[in-house]
Amino acid sequence: MEPTRPTIQISAPQHAANNPYRVVEREEVLAEAFREFVLTAVAAGWKESEVALTLADIADEYVMALARRVAAN
Repeated sequence: MEPTRPTIQISAPQHAANNPYRVVEREEVLAEAFREFVLTAVAAGWKESEVALTLADIADEYVMALARRVAAN
């Protein structure tokens, strides 16, 4: 039997893109998912510092790739 993976729930936005509360909502929703992800990785045996540094690197790479895509359009 294959082990099941934990699922991190991310709720859909409840506010329109131009609503100023959307920024707060986005941070709350994604921060909770981030905490769950970190806890899951730590429970799997990774050190918290490894997880934090790697996620920062991945986020930086993603932002740079996104900036390149936006600049290309």
